[in-house]
Formats: sequence, structure tokens, C-alpha cells
Amino acid sequence: MNKMPPHIAIVIIWGVLLGYLTFDFIKKANVNFVQFNYNWSTAEVLENIGDVEIDSISHDYIAFKNNFHLPEGINQNNTFLLKNKQETYFRASEILLDSNKIIFSGVKWINQIPIKNSKQGALEVIDLPLIQPKGKTILTIGDSQIIWREARELRKNLLQQKKLFFVGSQTDAYGYPYEGGTFNTSTEILKKIPNTPSAENIILFFGAQDKGVDEEIRNENICKILQSLQNKTETENIFAITLPPSTNPNYNAYNKTFNLKLEECAKQYEKVQIVDFNTFLKDKKNYLSEDEVHLNKNGYLYLNKFLTQEIP
Repeated sequence: MNKMPPHIAIVIIWGVLLGYLTFDFIKKANVNFVQFNYNWSTAEVLENIGDVEIDSISHDYIAFKNNFHLPEGINQNNTFLLKNKQETYFRASEILLDSNKIIFSGVKWINQIPIKNSKQGALEVIDLPLIQPKGKTILTIGDSQIIWREARELRKNLLQQKKLFFVGSQTDAYGYPYEGGTFNTSTEILKKIPNTPSAENIILFFGAQDKGVDEEIRNENICKILQSLQNKTETENIFAITLPPSTNPNYNAYNKTFNLKLEECAKQYEKVQIVDFNTFLKDKKNYLSEDEVHLNKNGYLYLNKFLTQEIP
């Protein structure tokens, strides 16, 4: 029996490896390289803010100073274009405006980081449509736990494992839709639900902002939120996430009380599935940020792993 020459075997192995890596790159390109997520051919200018001076810049922050008329309606749903010897497109999690400065924080640079030694430029508000993969519709709804700091990675990270089409009236730093807000209490979330888009799958993560809400009102809101989401036309599954264990005794006691009510209410609605993230984290370490309330990067990686096992 003739043996394959070693050099031919090496070429075949390298060819197979190259093919796999190429396929894997193409498959994950939209997740790992955010510029592939946008429809550049249909981008258009919504508003020309005009000449600006870069006050300061970092890997996720940029501030402009100048005495300009503040643009109306500028918010986190917008994409921005900075022209300073090159064109830099970016989005931000938070925007602070005053009479002579615009501050963007939680910035995601879409195509490249601006030239740091070039302080002069022009700023525009851009409509840059997001391209989402075809998949089951999904709504992430809640408070700071679905949008603030590391939570802005939640939707992008879920797409690494699942084909999902996000819906909502707001967009995160990558452009993925969601519903909620950093300081939303259960009362505010409940008010939003009637105008929230329907989805086949719903991820519900809230409670961090409800510590100051009257317990009776909060308990009533928890059940009403589940009922309202189940009654939406397309709803198939509601994944209600329990609050994580906290290293702060007072916060931990509150989280336990909140979780017990969430689990009690969930039993009344057949489409609601409790995602017992609290129990999942019991033997884990280093999952909370310094405020002892919100998840850190590790915490959201744990949540992503847990959710991808639950979502069909």
C-alpha cells in the first residue's frame, strides 16, 4: 500500500485548517467586527452639528468642546460621524450635553479610533441602519441590568451562540434594539409594555432599581409585568432572570425577597420560565462590579452561557 508523501499530507492538513478558519471567520465576522453589522450603502446624514474641537479622548470616551447650538433630539439611538483627517463612525451608551460641550461615554468605535493628535474636526448625526441576522425575534427588557456598563455587551454576546433578531424602541452602543432604561423601576417598565414591540422570546431582567419602591407596589408590579408580557401577541417564552447573590448583606436580603416574589408570580403564567441565575452563581466568584449590585464582565459571560442553554 502506497503511503502519502509527508509534504502532501502537510499541504492537505494546512488546507483543511485554513478552510475551517476562513469559515469560522466569516461565520463570526458580524460579532467580532462590528463594522460588518451595518448597511453602509444606505447611510445618510440626519444633522450636521458642525465644527468641533476634541477636548479629550480614550478607548471608550470622547468629549467635544465649542460654542455651538445644541442639536435637538440627539440621543443614544443615534450614530455619529467625526471627520478629522479621517472618517470615524461611533455610537455611545451615554451622552451628556451642556452649552459648550458634548460628552460621549461608553463609546463603541464602529470602524476606527479617531486620530488623537488631531484636535479639530466636524461632527454629524448619521442614520446607519443595522443589519441583523434572520432568527427568532427577541426582546430584552428591564433596567440597568440590560443596558448599563457591561450589560451593553449582552445582545452582541448572545449572537455568538444564537440566531436572534432583536426588537425594541431603543438601541444599545452596537445598535441592537432593546426596551428599558438605566434607572427604570418596575412601575416605569410596566408603563412601557403596551407600546413595546412583540417578540417570540423575551428576556426580562429587572429589580436593581426597585429597592426604594414600596414593597406592596413592587410585588404587584412584578406579577403585572409578567402578565402583560405574556398577553402580547407573539410571546412564546419569557425568561425571567433572578437577581444575583450580593456581597452586601442588605442588598442580598433584598435580592432574595425580590426573587421569591418573581418565582411566585411566574407560577401563574405558563409562558414564564424562571432563569435561576442566583442559584447558578452560588459557587462562582468575581461576578459583581464594585457597587455590589450589577454584574461585571465575568458576570455577564456567566449569564450569556446560562441564557444560551435556556433559549431554544
